[in-house]
Amino acid sequence: MWIREDKVIVYDIEIFPNVFHCCCKDTESGNIYKFEISERHSCLNELIDFFKGKNLIFCGYNNHHYDDVIINYIIYYQTKLAELPYWRVCQSLFNLSQTIVEDEEGSREKVKRWKYAHYFKSMDLLTMLFSQKLRVGLKTMQATMHYKNVQEYEGDFNKPLEASKIDEMIKYNVNDVESTESLLNKLKKDIELRLFIEDEHGINCLSMDSVKMAETFLLEEYSKRSGISKAAIKEMRSPMDYIPLKDVILPFIKYKNPKLQDVLEDMKKQIVYSKERKGYEKKFVLSNVVYSVGVGGIHSIHSPKIFLPNEGEFIGHADVTSMYPSLLIKYLWGPRHLGKIFCDIFKDLYIERIEAKRTGQKIKNLFLKIVLNSPTGKMQQEVSWMYDPFNVFKIRINGQLILLMLVDRLLDLGCEIIQVNTDGVVYRAKETLKDKIQGAIEEVESITQLGFETDEYEAFYQYAINDYFGVMKGYSKTHNPELIEKKGMFITETKLGKGLAPVIIPKAVINYFLTKQPVKEFIEKDRDIRDFLMSQAVDKKFKVVYGDKPVQRINRFYASTNGRYLYKVDTQDESRVSNMLTKSGVTVLNELKNFEVEDKHINYRYYISEANKIISDFVNQQLELF
Repeated sequence: MWIREDKVIVYDIEIFPNVFHCCCKDTESGNIYKFEISERHSCLNELIDFFKGKNLIFCGYNNHHYDDVIINYIIYYQTKLAELPYWRVCQSLFNLSQTIVEDEEGSREKVKRWKYAHYFKSMDLLTMLFSQKLRVGLKTMQATMHYKNVQEYEGDFNKPLEASKIDEMIKYNVNDVESTESLLNKLKKDIELRLFIEDEHGINCLSMDSVKMAETFLLEEYSKRSGISKAAIKEMRSPMDYIPLKDVILPFIKYKNPKLQDVLEDMKKQIVYSKERKGYEKKFVLSNVVYSVGVGGIHSIHSPKIFLPNEGEFIGHADVTSMYPSLLIKYLWGPRHLGKIFCDIFKDLYIERIEAKRTGQKIKNLFLKIVLNSPTGKMQQEVSWMYDPFNVFKIRINGQLILLMLVDRLLDLGCEIIQVNTDGVVYRAKETLKDKIQGAIEEVESITQLGFETDEYEAFYQYAINDYFGVMKGYSKTHNPELIEKKGMFITETKLGKGLAPVIIPKAVINYFLTKQPVKEFIEKDRDIRDFLMSQAVDKKFKVVYGDKPVQRINRFYASTNGRYLYKVDTQDESRVSNMLTKSGVTVLNELKNFEVEDKHINYRYYISEANKIISDFVNQQLELF
């Protein structure tokens, strides 16, 4: 792979008290380079010459916080290290490694000279993919990307490594590098987006996650337009600890329904503490649907139910177009300390995005979507220069109350509310009401100056508020899989770093309701073992045992008829043991040689039972209604 004029080299290092190893792979030629410092030999100078090569960019996973620091240190002290025996070099690198790993926060001052050095170009896939709170290890990534080998090192990095085990360690190092290369190849669109931003706006963002990318861009834009330095802007805030909701709610928020009137009056009496994540919440029942409103947003509360339009009916969906950005722009609810300039920037970006969508500029559209969706999250973070809890409460509280204005009108017309969540309403109504419903939507649009987008479902299968699938209008004629909207437990695509669950279960459930094909028949015909695989995040305070044998902490496995149980054990209290899959023994499949299911002894009964349970929850709940 090339990034502009630079060839990408994927790399990773391993450090022991007496051994250092760096593995690099040329993504163009496929050549692997191994640099070792041990009692066997020292490649110190060769390593430095390699990293000083021209037209190269080095790519790793968490390398900005670890590997790059080590390599920069080696380059910085090249002359001194070259004079030392191998064991002194290894000890020095091991001490630096310990400083980074054991005290990441406290060690920043100690290592920043090498962390922020620029002796070679590099990019970090971990920081590209995830904000700090969401980051996961490379082994978890290996599992979720179905990499051929999920491998943890079995030895102890804190102890000297025997010479006879160095080659085994190098194989592990190579596996990490090749899995990083595999991840890199999956991220070509993410890289393309960041190169677009660099070209258009001059922001070096190859190693930035989308939130950081958006915040950096907005900071640059605000500094340019305001003339205020970025350093000064970063110190600005509009803190407010206690917020009376009566000061937040727009004056035009009104309802016909007495229950909604009561909800509104109750909300106006509340004074909320802005730093409390949950805070005020009110639940109420309206036309047999339970609602929850409050500082956390709006959602209806449900048990499993199938919604199909009866003769002469349709299932509609209306949601506010870009609700949070639209509220910010329309009512000038940007961070108060940033004034109208921020809102003007935001409005210009919104208009730019509409034009980008119209003209088919997909990358630009995606970038602007990310930017427009970023401020409301940052406005509730004290560490952000966009911090303004008062205005973000205005956005969130009024957003849900505006949705209830539409609910009020739909109920008045005799519609059945199926779901309300975040920015939209799903409902069932008579076909003859379409014009009146459209009129109700237009009335809310006129009052609020917001726009609504509408579409229809052929069927809606709701297990819970964030677990459902909807069959969009047109599916029955085209069978286009893109017309199946899936959320939560019904998502059938594994997302990188987001956990590995057996997608055969939601696939079988969705297929059953669409075709009536028996779950057993569908599952047993599936020939791809990846559909049956699962994994669990295991904290470092646990060890994992397979049967009675200790295994690595992160494992990929499937329910099997000849497997043993997989347990996690608290290392501080080994009496605390939990089964990672209680309903079946499992086969650990960290090494994935092929995707075929033959001879793998899959416990089909487990997967069939889990799928049938979901179907049963739908059907039984449906029967209780009659």
